[in-house]
Amino acid sequence: MKTILKKLITIAFALLPVFVFAHPGHGNENPLSPGHYIANPEHYIPLALTLAATLIFVAIRFYCTRVREKNRNNS
Repeated sequence: MKTILKKLITIAFALLPVFVFAHPGHGNENPLSPGHYIANPEHYIPLALTLAATLIFVAIRFYCTRVREKNRNNS
């Protein structure tokens, strides 16, 4: 599990600069406004993928913990 997590973190940091670059449209609206992040797919797609990955990771972690506790109690 730790090696998978380390690989995912490495990939995330390797791809991070791609999502930080400016794109056309920064001059038309306030780049710090929530609408800017919602209206531009360069922002909301990585945000949605990160949120989904985080929720999946937490759900798997929670499930594994419950299974381990159940197995411990049955032993």
